[in-house]
Amino acid sequence: MQIRRFFLSQPLSRPGATVSLPPAEAQHALRVLRLEVGDRLQLLNGEGEKAECQLVSRGEGRSCREALCQILSCQSFSRPALSPVLLVAPPRGKAFDLVLKASVELGIRAIQPILCTYGVSRPEEISGGWRETLVGAVKQSGNPFLPAVLPPLAFSQALLQYPPGEGAVFGASPAAEATERRRLTPAAALGCPALWVGPEGGFSREEEEALLQAGALPVTLGESVLRVETAVPALMGCLLGIASLEETARI
Repeated sequence: MQIRRFFLSQPLSRPGATVSLPPAEAQHALRVLRLEVGDRLQLLNGEGEKAECQLVSRGEGRSCREALCQILSCQSFSRPALSPVLLVAPPRGKAFDLVLKASVELGIRAIQPILCTYGVSRPEEISGGWRETLVGAVKQSGNPFLPAVLPPLAFSQALLQYPPGEGAVFGASPAAEATERRRLTPAAALGCPALWVGPEGGFSREEEEALLQAGALPVTLGESVLRVETAVPALMGCLLGIASLEETARI
């Protein structure tokens, strides 16, 4: 049976309570999916709560933006052990949507756009469409956490606000010589606080040196130059795979 998920940014941990879907969500439920009274659906609030609900009242005609649901049960979740902040040089247009969607699916805690020397997109503020894309990814994936998306920062400002320290990772560098000096261990991957991903042209030499001096570890995924929307899920997948070795060892 298909799970019909909807987003509602309010507490959901009250079985028996009734809640109203936001107008846009109600319209999608009633006009697009054609849900009827008695149908089951799932609500997520982006704060770690997921509720199983039943539609108990619906508007008709022009009132198809009104839908009342009763909460049947609720689950509360904790963030996964590996849930880093993503500091990323945003690519242009729809490519950044792919980064946002992958961030939700892979458990990124927050997304901090950074403006780098070789960056091709230099947004000055948060786009209204970014949150809409994130919410859509939450509903598609079932991830109970909605990542925060933060106002863009210059690389130098981001370095001050999020000092990498030990455990932070950056990439994907085709020639990461420093990997010969320090390896990414399972314990370090599991505790990674931040993932830095530069533009398609890579971090500048000065930016790489600043990250290295701050204690971040460069990671390479081979000799190919990766697009940002490829590098983010590839690097996060690499971290998840290595971190799983640490979790397996604890069992």
